Amino acid sequence: MDTTNYANVGEINDVPSFHDAEIVRIEHFSDDRELVVSFKRVSGEAGVFRFTGVIAQRIVDFSEQNVVSRLLISPRYRFSSDEVRTWVQWVNSRDDAKAAPIDGERADQYARDFVTGRGALFILEPSCGAEMAVLCESIWLKS
Repeated sequence: MDTTNYANVGEINDVPSFHDAEIVRIEHFSDDRELVVSFKRVSGEAGVFRFTGVIAQRIVDFSEQNVVSRLLISPRYRFSSDEVRTWVQWVNSRDDAKAAPIDGERADQYARDFVTGRGALFILEPSCGAEMAVLCESIWLKS
């Protein structure tokens, strides 16, 4: 991946606010295991997240307007083991089939990996429209 103009989210001191930002573009590169999601922030500025080494992703309810309430991004956000169990199961589920539960030991390992940067979890909680989760190796933000 060309990381020119991108910074690893774990290394950014002040991640800009994405509250009330709107998703304007989603690009999925399955062969490269990458996902790129572009936002228009309230200020009018663009914000682009690039997810590399995507393990699992889920985006539901993408509609005409897709507005962010909040983003939970490891390692900036410290996910508890209970949150990890909930989100990893959700990202691996589908509308017609719930994924197998994640056991406590595996959830604890994920949580430790997210803190140390050996993996990453991105959660978009919507105000309206798309809800999103991405389990991946790393998360980059375009500067």
